Amino acid sequence: MTTIASLRAFIDSANLPETFTSFIEEEEGQSTVEYLLLISVIIIAVVAAAYIFMPTFQKGVEVVAKDVSSILDSGKIGKTGTNR
Repeated sequence: MTTIASLRAFIDSANLPETFTSFIEEEEGQSTVEYLLLISVIIIAVVAAAYIFMPTFQKGVEVVAKDVSSILDSGKIGKTGTNR
């Protein structure tokens, strides 16, 4: 006998209130919990990746900031542009 069949047999024999039986038989809550668990695992993975790659990302941002600063100061990108 499957778990669902044995659960339904228990519900039928226990004379439980209708709201409780509909709560047990309803499967929409199960899929909602599964989606929430999936989302939480994805969030944990993103936070872990951010923690691991944060120093590399900071160095990259610093390099880009230096390049933008030098471009704004000189008016040139590489050897192209006019002197200020």
